[in-house]
Amino acid sequence: MDHSQLFSVVMAGPALWEVRHEVTNELAGMIQRTPRGFLLQNDQTQAIGSFGSISSALEGLYEVA
Repeated sequence: MDHSQLFSVVMAGPALWEVRHEVTNELAGMIQRTPRGFLLQNDQTQAIGSFGSISSALEGLYEVA
């Protein structure tokens, strides 16, 4: 499954993206580029993990949603 079809990724600032549910447009989380990779946070700003790519972060978000 291509998880990028479930979410929209919108630039929210330098090295920062909002992740929104594709259907409802509700905030699902945030992704921030860090020296260690892409830090994924849920909509409550709790860290879910660091990933090697935005697509991997979206997959991680799908797994905890």
